[in-house]
Amino acid sequence: MSRPPADERRHWLSLRRAYRWLLLDGDRVVVAGVALAVGFALVGVAGHTISATLVGESSHQHTTVPLVGALLSGNFLLFSIVVSVNSLFVTQEESALDREFGRIQSIVEFRRQLEDVLDVEHVPAAPVRFVRLLSAEILSLAQAIDDDVHAAEFELRADLDEYLDSLAEETGEMNRRLRVSSTNADIVIAMMDYNHDRQINDLRRLRSAHSDNLPSRTEESITELLQLLQYFATARSYFKSLYIRQEFANLSRNLVFTSVLSVATTASFMHFLGAIPTTHLLVATVEAIALAPFVLVGSYVLRVSAVSRRTQAAGQFVVSDSATGDIEGISPPERGE
Repeated sequence: MSRPPADERRHWLSLRRAYRWLLLDGDRVVVAGVALAVGFALVGVAGHTISATLVGESSHQHTTVPLVGALLSGNFLLFSIVVSVNSLFVTQEESALDREFGRIQSIVEFRRQLEDVLDVEHVPAAPVRFVRLLSAEILSLAQAIDDDVHAAEFELRADLDEYLDSLAEETGEMNRRLRVSSTNADIVIAMMDYNHDRQINDLRRLRSAHSDNLPSRTEESITELLQLLQYFATARSYFKSLYIRQEFANLSRNLVFTSVLSVATTASFMHFLGAIPTTHLLVATVEAIALAPFVLVGSYVLRVSAVSRRTQAAGQFVVSDSATGDIEGISPPERGE
């Protein structure tokens, strides 16, 4: 089967990067601005040219007031909805003193237990350094397991090679993204494709299938690796919850500024409608400003929903739309065994 030409591969790679920037990597305010600019260019410039060519000067004056009025009403409704959502989050933040104390204790206990597992005196508090420490220890244990079974029987060696290659590839890709991470969103996105549920599932199955051929030292390394993967799963879930809270806080702040500007612009336009020329470009500009809050909300919701969907976790179960949860090349045990 022939590979696609280099130009075609570069084209698809560029499209994938643009899609990832639009969905995940791009600043949400910048993404909303780009979407509005593209919409304005299509409706304001291209739309005006097409309508003037096909039907002559259309009567935008007859549709301007109802459309802008509807957008103004929608802004008020959107603003009230976001205020309600914020109130819900604030209510959830208020809890009894013993519950808050228990939450803090659980974090301290999590760090203490991890320090015992890693045999270090202090686990970094910075999320990036924390995840990099975990991933370095995971790779170190994987290398130790690889060295221990170097002379093992062929089937065990083949299965472990497939597993360790997959583990190293996912860990390396995550570390590459962590190097350029600066916000909670960047950290969660970097950890997003790390499939710890599948790794735990396959490692437990490998240990069960080859329990008679595993050296005792390898058994200990596998047990410790399973512990670290479970700690990683817990940490990612916690960082995701922090990210979602911060994301909605940023959305609320940016929406306040955008809604005030949008309402002021649309209200002024309707007030002075009889005194200013309602040209197509002016109407398109007002419509773009009126739509800004909706586009801003959409940019935030798209990223939150994408992150939530791609960080599904079900403990010892593998949640996926398209995968069975098995590393390619490692055969699952036969039914009835």
